[in-house]
Parts: sequence; C-alpha cells; structure tokens
Amino acid sequence: LVRQCQEQNPTDAFPPIHTSETGEVRSLTQNDLIEQLQTDYDTVGIDETVVVVRSNKQAGIYNQGIRARILDFEDVLNRGDRVMVVKNNYFWAEQLAATLPKGETLPFSFIANGDVAVVERLRNVHTQHGFLFGEAVLRFPDYDDFELTARVLLSTLTSESPSLTAAESHELYEHVLEDYAHIRDRRKRFRALREDPYYNALQLKYAYAVTCHKAQGGQWERVYVDAGFVPEMDRAFLRWFYTALTRTTERVYLVGGVPKK
Repeated sequence: LVRQCQEQNPTDAFPPIHTSETGEVRSLTQNDLIEQLQTDYDTVGIDETVVVVRSNKQAGIYNQGIRARILDFEDVLNRGDRVMVVKNNYFWAEQLAATLPKGETLPFSFIANGDVAVVERLRNVHTQHGFLFGEAVLRFPDYDDFELTARVLLSTLTSESPSLTAAESHELYEHVLEDYAHIRDRRKRFRALREDPYYNALQLKYAYAVTCHKAQGGQWERVYVDAGFVPEMDRAFLRWFYTALTRTTERVYLVGGVPKK
C-alpha cells in the first residue's frame, strides 16, 4: 500500500492505513508500550521483537528504557544483553581462524555491520585512550550460536552516532599509534597499529531498538514502528515507513498511531 502510493502518487499524499485491536497493523500508545513489549518478549521472544525508529538518539532512549524497565539491567552490558555490531570487523575472525586446527573453518570470514550477538560474559571493563572497553564473550544466534571472545568498544553503546564518528576514530587512531612511537620503522609501526586490539575493538550498539537503516535485511514477528515527529511526509519518509512496515512477518505496532504531520 505504501509502495503503491510512493510509486503512483505524485502529490506524496499519505496512504490510508487502517489499524485494529486484533489485526496485523495495530495502534499503540506510549503508555501501553512497555507492557506490550514485555508481553511479546514473553510470548514470541526477545529475538523476534524489535523497535524501529528514525534516529540513533531515539534508539538510545528506547534501549535504555527497555534495559532498565523490562530487563532490569543496570551494568553497561549484562549477561543476556543483545547487541549489534555497527562496523565491519575482520580482525577477530582472522585472529581466531589462525588458531584453528587444519581443515576447520569459522562460520564467517568477518563480523559484519548489522550482525546481532548475545553477551555471554563481560570482564575487564576499563578506560583506555579516552574510550571505554571490555573483554566480551559473544554468541551469534545467526551462526548456530557460535561464540567468540573479543575486545569490545563500549563507548558506542550510548552514543548518538551510528558508530565512532570520524573525529573519534581519528582520536583513537592517534592515541593507539602513540603506543608504538618507539618503533622506528614506519612500516612495522603501522603493522603494529593494525594488529592492536584496542584499534580493532568491536563497535557495539544495543539491539532492542534500531534505526530503520540497521533493520534493513532483517525480519521479526513483532515490529514496533515509532516515526516520532514527522515534519514533512515526502517520498523519503514514505520509503522509510515502507521499509519499517515490511520488517515484520506477522504484526506491526504503530507507536503513537498512524504518523501525522
């Protein structure tokens, strides 16, 4: 329906969307959100439930609320936390692959941007180079629950950017490079940088609420769509809304009702 409007309606008028209490598309108030999320976590599972929003700031607010009010999580990461990798990472897969017996392989050649993992253990949380890090054992449900131990960057969990900003990445780069200032050979110094676990730490976000961009390619039984304030219902918004709606295999909740200007 949204795609038809997007392709055929030159005025960008919003398509009529009908909600009901028992249908595939349902309207939900903010007051009822936490209770309904808890119900879906208990029935279809937390792995089949997601909140889709328009900004990383909005996702951060949702994730903090879900962790505190539903999951009763207080630490920066708790056992059972669901996280999403937000930048491609080859380092940890390559490190582990090098230790495998001959003939054995990993289920992936790298950890991809968008991969979801469950935290099995977190230790050695500490600040280094101006950022917060930890050592985590992560389980990847989409790869037959394969487990991997890696250094993780915890600062990105609550940041309002999709991953480290260009300025933050440069700051980390410069700080790590200082650790190898004693290596006079430039090529060897940069090789040491490329093999540094801090420089290669997995960048993570909480995965309970995600932006539509991060949700692309995934599908869940229960999808909560919060469009927030919509200043203009143009084709860009219709594309966003269509993508958000089609993340579900069963039921969509429109938080706050059908989007309005």
